[in-house]
Amino acid sequence: MPRPRTTTILDVARDAGVSRQTVTRALNDMPGIAPATRDRVVAAARALGYRPNRAAQSLVKGAGTTVGLLVESLRNPYYSELASELSRAAAARGWGLILCDVGYGSDRDARLSPLLRRVDALVGCLPAGATADVDVPFVAIDNPDETVGDATVWIDHEVGVRAALQHLVATGRRHVAMIDSGPEPSTRCLAYRAFLAEAGLAWSERSEVRVEESHDGGIAAAVELLDRDLAMDAVLAFNDVLAVGAMKGMAQAGRRVPDDVAVVGMDGLDLGGLVTPELTTAATDRGVIATAALELVDALLVGGEERPGGPAESAGRSEAPGPPETSAAARPRRTIVPHLVVRASA
Repeated sequence: MPRPRTTTILDVARDAGVSRQTVTRALNDMPGIAPATRDRVVAAARALGYRPNRAAQSLVKGAGTTVGLLVESLRNPYYSELASELSRAAAARGWGLILCDVGYGSDRDARLSPLLRRVDALVGCLPAGATADVDVPFVAIDNPDETVGDATVWIDHEVGVRAALQHLVATGRRHVAMIDSGPEPSTRCLAYRAFLAEAGLAWSERSEVRVEESHDGGIAAAVELLDRDLAMDAVLAFNDVLAVGAMKGMAQAGRRVPDDVAVVGMDGLDLGGLVTPELTTAATDRGVIATAALELVDALLVGGEERPGGPAESAGRSEAPGPPETSAAARPRRTIVPHLVVRASA
C-alpha cells in the first residue's frame, strides 16, 4: 500500500489561513504573533497531526541552519562555481550546505524528496517537471518563472546581451548569429532579437541555432551555422560553455577567432580565461549571487506575519547586498546586473 502523505507546514498554513512563516513563528513561540493567530495555528497543527520540520527546529535553536542547493548538472562549470561560492558564504554564517544534482532524468522527485527532509531552506532552480512538495523556504536563482519560490535572485540578462552586442557593433560587426539553449527562445535570445531590430541589423531564423548546453553542443552549433553559409562575422552564445565549444568548432573549420568571426559568451566563467583566444563575456559575479541568495534565505527564515504583497520595499538594481526589492510577482527579489569583460575573442 502507498504510504499516506505526510502533513506539511503548508497544510497547517492553509487550514489556519496564515502564511508558512507565521506557522513557524507561532509554533516556536516567537514574538510578533497575535494571541488569536497563535491559538488558531496551534489548533490547526494539532488537528492535522503536524510534526515540525527542521526549519522550525533550527529557528528555535538559533543555529544549525542547513541550506540545500539545487543544480541541474555539476558538469556545467557555472553550477560548480556557484556551489563553491555558496559553500563559502554559508560557512561564513555558520551554516551547512547540502548539494543536490537533480539532473535531467525522470527520477528528479526521488532525488529531491530526501533532501527536503534534511534542510531548512532551498536555493537554486527547481527543475521543470519536479512535483515534490517544497515546504521549506525556497529562493530561486535565475529562474525565468518568477512565480516559483518565495524569493528570487534575478539576473538581468537583457543588460548583458545588450552590452555584448553594443561591443560587437562598436567593433564593426554587423552580422551576428545566436547560439541558444533549450526548446524555445530563451530570454537572452529574445533580447538579442530586440537589439538587432533596434539597431537595424539583419535577422532571420537561420541566424539562430538551439543546441544542448554543453561544449559539444557549442561545436555542433558552429558547424551548423557555417553550413548555412551565412554572412556571419560574430556569434553570441547563451553561455560560456557553448561559446568555448563554438570557438573550437570555428577553428576546426578553418575560421579564425576573432579575425573571421568574433565570439562572445555569457556568465563570466573561469574557463573563459583559460582558452586561446581568451573569451569575451557578459559576466555575473557568483559571489554576489551567493550572498544575495543567503540574505534572502535569512529573511525568509526569520519570517514575519505579513506575506509579500503588503507595502512594497524600494526597488532597484544592484550587485551589492542591500534590502530586498519587490518583484512583479510580489516576492522579495535581488537583481544582479552582468558586466562585459572584453578579451581577445571579440
